[in-house]
Amino acid sequence: HIKDRGTNRAKKEKYILYNNVEKEREYVMLKYICEKCNGIECETSVCPICNSRAKLEKSIIYWCENCNIPIYEEQCSLCGKKGSYIGTDMRPVFPEERLMIEIMLGEPFKYVSQSVWNAGGNNYIVNGKKIKFSIKNVMKEYDPNYIAGELQRLQEKNLEYEKNFYNDLHIKKFIEANSLRLNEISQEAMRYIQEKAKKFAENEMFVSFSGGKDSTVTSDLVMKALRREDIIHIYGDTTLEYSTTGIYLQKFRKKYPNTPMLIAKNKEQDFNELCKVIGPPSRMMRWCCTIFKTGAITRKIESTFRNSKNILAFQGIRRSESTARNKYDRESNDSKIAKQVVVSPIIDWQEFDVWLYIISNNVEFNDAYRQGFSRVGCWCCPNNSGWSEYLSAIYMPEKYNKFHNILIDFAKQTGKTDPINYVEDGGWKARQGGNGLEFSKNTILEVKPCALIENTYNFELNKP
Repeated sequence: HIKDRGTNRAKKEKYILYNNVEKEREYVMLKYICEKCNGIECETSVCPICNSRAKLEKSIIYWCENCNIPIYEEQCSLCGKKGSYIGTDMRPVFPEERLMIEIMLGEPFKYVSQSVWNAGGNNYIVNGKKIKFSIKNVMKEYDPNYIAGELQRLQEKNLEYEKNFYNDLHIKKFIEANSLRLNEISQEAMRYIQEKAKKFAENEMFVSFSGGKDSTVTSDLVMKALRREDIIHIYGDTTLEYSTTGIYLQKFRKKYPNTPMLIAKNKEQDFNELCKVIGPPSRMMRWCCTIFKTGAITRKIESTFRNSKNILAFQGIRRSESTARNKYDRESNDSKIAKQVVVSPIIDWQEFDVWLYIISNNVEFNDAYRQGFSRVGCWCCPNNSGWSEYLSAIYMPEKYNKFHNILIDFAKQTGKTDPINYVEDGGWKARQGGNGLEFSKNTILEVKPCALIENTYNFELNKP
């Protein structure tokens, strides 16, 4: 499993060019480097010599100008030509998002026959070139209600492109050109799942399901690897999910009627009411996670597996999602539930890989991604970007306006000189206290929600 860093680890595969000439090519797998062992290469993220974490080398996405698609390998498997660097990750832009971007550019349906992708944030790629598009300027120039109105007006005409997305030539080429990579990472993930499942009984495993693309892919891989659909799924209903998530959950249940989908939900607390009492959550005070997510899910796991000595949880965590998640191990026993082992089969997949899997296997997914959301979780999370908030105002105006008013009221209660700017500039996301709220007005104590224990608050003396 190990070779010196300078050794070529590429696999040789046969492929057929469009002119039906069979050739042999080299297919480069994922590369891991163990820094503790003098930079040797490993085939997984765990070094087989020292068992330490091996670091994944940075991925590179290329663009084949001839085929007009993103490819993971420098040499295109379809035409044999070399691609040029386009970014470190890539996702498809679906017709719904494409239309929205065109409306913001003032040219609806301009890119309907083009190869449209996103390389993160402002980086919209059309036919291998970055188009001029500024999220910041768009949010200043266009009222969300106007964009929503235009999307509705043009929706019927766009339906044709939405229905035929998978028949688009660029999508077909994308699937075919990257098929060897998809096969390699899929097979590796399924082998990993099978190996980890050997130590557990069938009733001692579950999939942690959020309704997002990563847990969707993980669910599909687990059911395929273990060749059964009756794997327990536990879904954490925080009551703050995107509107499309509930719809997707219904579709999933209909497609997999034999898959137990258990719902973990805090039915005793109301998010909006808690915001009025202790203030909205912030990056430093994410009380919402404990109260509405981890607490409810932990209780559901404990009650479901109360008679089990060991539990295996499959999660869709990926390291490339964030700096914090980059520190995660593929397998961990570091859980609030002592008997639980958590494994992440797709931990080193790129977003490119996730969408390659979904599109190639025609896996149904949450429609929020079609609308342009890059991540799907709690729609009002303080970690969400300004662009995500803007999209929420377009697609969920009622929920958005209700929460926006709560934020304005909070800003006024805490004495902000310009409540509107405080909210729109994201000041509430950075807050660390709640002085000025009615709850703490007549006391010399500062109230903070406990990050460790659900439904518990910390009380600290204010400075004189």
